[in-house]
Amino acid sequence: MSAKKIIGLILIIVGIYVCYLGNSRRNSMAGDIDTASAKVANKFSGEGHVTDATWYFVGGGVLIVVGAFSLMRPSSS
Repeated sequence: MSAKKIIGLILIIVGIYVCYLGNSRRNSMAGDIDTASAKVANKFSGEGHVTDATWYFVGGGVLIVVGAFSLMRPSSS
């Protein structure tokens, strides 16, 4: 197995773990407070505020996509 494939697998595993952390954050008490404060801030300022859990999901999704593309690319050797 080439180094690119190993890195791709590691990226996918880390991406899944980051998404898991985001889900845990969203379902925790801190996540509830973060969601409530984001809703209040959205109504107060009119700007779009996102929660920390959202950034975990975005980051995890990016890692999964990059890892998948790394696995799908043909090896140069």
